Amino acid sequence: MAIILGLVRGEIQLVDPQVGWKEEFLKTQQQIHEATGLALNRIEHIGSTSINGIKAKPMIDIALGVDDIHHVPVDLLKSLKSIQFYRLQVVLENEVVLAKFLDNGKLDTKTHIIHLVEYKGQKWNDLLSFRDQLNASDLLAQEYEALKLSYLLTGNKDMNDYTLYKEDFVKRTVSRNNTTDS
Repeated sequence: MAIILGLVRGEIQLVDPQVGWKEEFLKTQQQIHEATGLALNRIEHIGSTSINGIKAKPMIDIALGVDDIHHVPVDLLKSLKSIQFYRLQVVLENEVVLAKFLDNGKLDTKTHIIHLVEYKGQKWNDLLSFRDQLNASDLLAQEYEALKLSYLLTGNKDMNDYTLYKEDFVKRTVSRNNTTDS
């Protein structure tokens, strides 16, 4: 059975959870590991496709941990490019973003996103904490799904606005975990 995977540039779509998302991540994790030599524990499934039972944008989000985000080895980026991950012109603090596209030659339908961040740094910890908390609480996961669906009702199709729309929820969730760790 084929899984739904891929989102056209400028489109925001949420689809029902797909059984194959986790397997697709594991396959991609292995490809990244073989191409880069990075340890498997530095390649984590994040984003809504990693959260059990909720609708998600049909793209596999991956956190990839490096030692120093300000000095990413050129060889690492070349190795990722060799498996069709291309650096995007997205400017985020302490993060480099790469994407893989459907093999249609147009580079307009993203299927996978890599968030290159410092391994065990603040962003890394926050990304994994958010995923883990939503997987540990059906109520929290359902609340997040409802928030994402409510954005679609606005009719807006801007990915930056979509991300900002969810930001308070994400920050609240992550800070809840940070205060319990103290």
